[in-house]
Amino acid sequence: ISMFVSAFTGVFFVDFFTKLEELRQKTPRLFNINIGSENSDYCTHSDKNKNCYLLFAANFCEDSYYGGVMIGCKDCAECSYTDKSELCFECIDTLRCYNCNYSQDMRGSRDCDYCYDCVSCANLFGCVGLRQKEYYVFNKPVPKEQYEKIVKEWKMKGLETILKEWEKIKLQVPRKAVHEMNNQNCIGDYVTDSKNCYYCFGSHECEDCMYMLDCWHTKDSVDIQFSDGSELCYDCYSLGLGTYNCNFSSYIRSSSDLEYCELCFSCKNCFGCVGLQSKQYYILNKPYSKDDYFKKVGEIKAQMKKDNTYGKHLPSTYALEDTAASV
Repeated sequence: ISMFVSAFTGVFFVDFFTKLEELRQKTPRLFNINIGSENSDYCTHSDKNKNCYLLFAANFCEDSYYGGVMIGCKDCAECSYTDKSELCFECIDTLRCYNCNYSQDMRGSRDCDYCYDCVSCANLFGCVGLRQKEYYVFNKPVPKEQYEKIVKEWKMKGLETILKEWEKIKLQVPRKAVHEMNNQNCIGDYVTDSKNCYYCFGSHECEDCMYMLDCWHTKDSVDIQFSDGSELCYDCYSLGLGTYNCNFSSYIRSSSDLEYCELCFSCKNCFGCVGLQSKQYYILNKPYSKDDYFKKVGEIKAQMKKDNTYGKHLPSTYALEDTAASV
C-alpha cells in the first residue's frame, strides 16, 4: 500500500482510495437526488421540477409524471427521452412536440397519434417517416374535414388493429441510420442542436464533447453520463446546474474545481469529498487554508501519479450484487 506523510499537517496518509472509501462508507448518503423542486418529492435524479411525480433524470419539468430522461416538459405522462414537449402521453425520443400520443422519434410536431419518425407535422394518425405533412392517416392524405371522422373510425376498430396496420407501414418506410438534427461536425446518435461532438448519444445543445450519454447544454467535456449545464468536466456521472471543471466525480451540482467528489453541492476546490454543501478548500471532508489546500492536493496527486492511480475511475460504493446490474 502506498504511504506518504504530509509535511505540514503531520497526518499519516494511507492510499488515497482507501481513505476515500472509508469516508464514503461512513458519510450519510442522500436517499434521493432532487434539487430545487416544488411539490415533486417522489422524483429522483431530478432538478428544478414543479408538481411532478415519479420522474427519473428529469429537469425543469412541470405537471408531469411516470417518466424519465425529460427536460423542460409540461403536462406529460409516461414519456422517456422527451424534451421541451407539452401534453404528450407514452412518447419516446420526442422533441418540441405538443399533444402527441403513443409516438416515437418525433420532432416539432403536434396533434399526432401512433406516429414514428415524423418531423414538423400536424394531425397525423398511424404515420411513419413523414416531413411537413398535415392530415394524414397511415401515410395517406385525407381531407381536413374528414380527418376526425376517419380517426374515430380507426379507434373504434381497437388497439390491436391499429398497431397491426401501423407496424405494416413501418416495414414499408426506410429507417434512418442515425437520428441527428441541426448538428455540425457530430458523430453519434440522437444528437440535436450540437457542434463538434464525437461519439455522443442522447445529447442535445452540446459543444466540443466526446463520449457522452444523455447530456444537455454541456461543453468541452469527455466521458460524461447525465449532465445538464456542465462545462470542462471529465469522467463524471450526474452533473448539473452550472458545474464547471470537475473530474472523476458523481452527483455534483453547481460546483467547480472538484476531483474525486460525490454528492457535493455548491462547492469549490474540493478533493476526495463526500456529502458537502457550500464548502471550499476541503480534502477528504476536512477544511484547509487556501495555500495548504493546493499544496496538499499537489502532494496527493503526485503520489497518485507515481502509483499510476491518478485518473482511476471513482469506484461504485455498492457491491455489484446489491445493484440492479446483477439482475
